[in-house]
Amino acid sequence: MIKYLIKENKEKTKIFEILAFILLIAVSLGSPILVHYFGLKGTEYLPIFFALSLGSFILNPLTLIILSIASPLINSIITGMPQIPVLYFLIFEGFIFSILISSLKNKFPFFILAPLSFISARFSSILLVFLLNENIEIWFNGIINGYKGIIINSLFAIATYFIFKNRFKI
Repeated sequence: MIKYLIKENKEKTKIFEILAFILLIAVSLGSPILVHYFGLKGTEYLPIFFALSLGSFILNPLTLIILSIASPLINSIITGMPQIPVLYFLIFEGFIFSILISSLKNKFPFFILAPLSFISARFSSILLVFLLNENIEIWFNGIINGYKGIIINSLFAIATYFIFKNRFKI
């Protein structure tokens, strides 16, 4: 009987993970559209990270990393935004954010971890400036202009944490 219950629970977890992933892909597609609809700039408000903020609570680390790669790619394919090389930077920053959140989730209070993960992810992309031979001034302006997005995404992640912490045993 116990083996059956464990197997059933794993299957429910897999189904939940797949459904959550699909929903978060939809969020990652919808949030930039919403931001642009209200006349706001995606480079300032970083809307694609909303899905990662939500995913950090309900997805396992591997699925969160896949989401961090898939979200910008699917957005780029469907909407044409973000364009290259911004696409590479968003994938890299999302990957770093996912790694940090997943590995440090139980070591730091989330109200500290969320902003530090966003900031670290944004600053870590300087590596791509040198690897892709991009203009460092453009990267620096993106960092400066993206402060609103870091603040909003951090507040969103913290608010989501307090909403979900008891439901998902975070």
